Amino acid sequence: MKSVTVYTTLLVDHDAPVTIDELARCCERQTEWVVTLVREGVVSIARGQEPREWAFGSLAVTRARQIARLQRDFDVNLDAAALMTDLMEEVRQLRRRLGS
Repeated sequence: MKSVTVYTTLLVDHDAPVTIDELARCCERQTEWVVTLVREGVVSIARGQEPREWAFGSLAVTRARQIARLQRDFDVNLDAAALMTDLMEEVRQLRRRLGS
């Protein structure tokens, strides 16, 4: 018996940001979770005033997905996941500077 794996992609850039619903879906979370990320200053919106108008760029999508993964895999709260994400981003930046 053959097994089939289906992957879904989501193209995100300045010309095609994602909505709050799309961001929640790609993080396998509820929209309320995304609202919390924005209100806590963990993820930035690209545009929009109200949650239904919000649009998110690729950096916000990457950051939200990483936070969701850390919360799921390590059962940590939002503050810990955000701190871990900040530290991982800083390590990546330092490695780029060093050329590693």
